[in-house]
Amino acid sequence: MNSKGFTLIELVVVIVILGILAATAAPKFINLKADAQTATLQGVKAAMHGSAGMIHSKAIVKGNQNLGRSTLTLADGSSFLIKYGYPRANINEWKRIIDVDDNFAYKVFGSSALSVLVIYRKDSPEPTGAGSPCMVYYLEPTAPNSAPQFVLNKCE
Repeated sequence: MNSKGFTLIELVVVIVILGILAATAAPKFINLKADAQTATLQGVKAAMHGSAGMIHSKAIVKGNQNLGRSTLTLADGSSFLIKYGYPRANINEWKRIIDVDDNFAYKVFGSSALSVLVIYRKDSPEPTGAGSPCMVYYLEPTAPNSAPQFVLNKCE
């Protein structure tokens, strides 16, 4: 009998080979880890933005939102450093108002006149500048009635 087509064994062999190729090649094209890391940093950015907004509201109530260097009194009675009504780019101050887990680290760039606070994932390389991947940075306001900047650099 002369029949045309593939045998069942040939089809199974082709399916197995395609499965092996898909299992080894797909992870190289799909980087879900970077997307997940970026999503956690988006949560950190949102927490920073919300906390800075609450501090700014408190500064407006106190009336010192136009001062380059000032303090607020928090609910626990402690002083909190602000610049133009927003938090300073100070690691210890930010640790008091947001709670990130042990997967993140803090770093500060800049000078006493203009500081940048960086929060980055510990499982990524330590940032060396504003263009480094996998971090959120907070740039202090530079003048009265100006807002700080919150910038997210996606993970690679």
